Amino acid sequence: MGTTKTQKTEMDPIQQDFLTRALLPFARNIAGTPFETYEAERVAGFTPIQQRALYGYGQLQLPNELQEAGDVYREYAMKTPEERAADIAQYTQQYTQNVIDPTLAALERQRGEREVGLEAGRGSAFGNTAYETRAGAELGAFDVGIAHKLGQLQNEGYQSALARAAQEDAQRMQAAGALAGTGMTGLQAQQAILGAQMGAGEAERAISQADLDAAYQSYLMAQQYPLQQFGVLSGAAGAFPAGLGTITQKTGGLGPALSAAGSLAMGLGPMGAGLIGGAGGAGMLGSSALGIANRAITSPLTFGLPAATHEYDPYRFFNLGNKI
Repeated sequence: MGTTKTQKTEMDPIQQDFLTRALLPFARNIAGTPFETYEAERVAGFTPIQQRALYGYGQLQLPNELQEAGDVYREYAMKTPEERAADIAQYTQQYTQNVIDPTLAALERQRGEREVGLEAGRGSAFGNTAYETRAGAELGAFDVGIAHKLGQLQNEGYQSALARAAQEDAQRMQAAGALAGTGMTGLQAQQAILGAQMGAGEAERAISQADLDAAYQSYLMAQQYPLQQFGVLSGAAGAFPAGLGTITQKTGGLGPALSAAGSLAMGLGPMGAGLIGGAGGAGMLGSSALGIANRAITSPLTFGLPAATHEYDPYRFFNLGNKI
């Protein structure tokens, strides 16, 4: 007869009790928990100073200076050529009145004075013909000079009118730009004040926001706490050692003992037959072999054979309850 070995794995009663009475009910409780909406406030509102600043932002408008500067630019851009020519003619007339007419009047006076001088110097030696010739030539040259001066002054007057018109346009544009810059500076100053108010109010609002965040984090921790507990229980379930609850059973037969006795008798020859025994009964060795075989079945220490039945007891290694 040979040796048979049977191994059977069953869940340990403590492990089974832990899963059925602790882990699985806790998991069902978590799974059955309804969703809970966070109803409390999440974002802190604006502080009073921030509300005033926001109202100020809503009241901001383009400065009047920008409107006035825009009117100047618009007037310059929409001026027609006829209007520009009229302006230049006006400036030329002003130059004529202020420069050309006084200059011509002075030259006319000089010519009259020269003519009087020539008349006073008329002598009998020359006669009337000589005087007229000399006076005519000198006064004629004076008249040419006056005409040349008049043309020169008129050209200067026109160029002066053009330059004056361009200069005044540039001055108006420059003044409009300065006016717009002043308005923008005032607007930026107002924005800076409102921004400073928003920043000051944000420092106060941040404290309220921190309180709301702390409350929300506490809510999240409370929601996560059952899952953390379940993780601890799951870890405990996985901490049961491998093989816990395994039952190993070994059964020994008479084959090895009788085989050893037979081999011994064959070596002894006829004497061996007497030792084993004849047909009428068991010999001395046969009786001994049977006794040895019986002891092998009942004693786990005879010939190094294991016990007929041995159950693995985990409580010899782990203090799990009062089982030791």
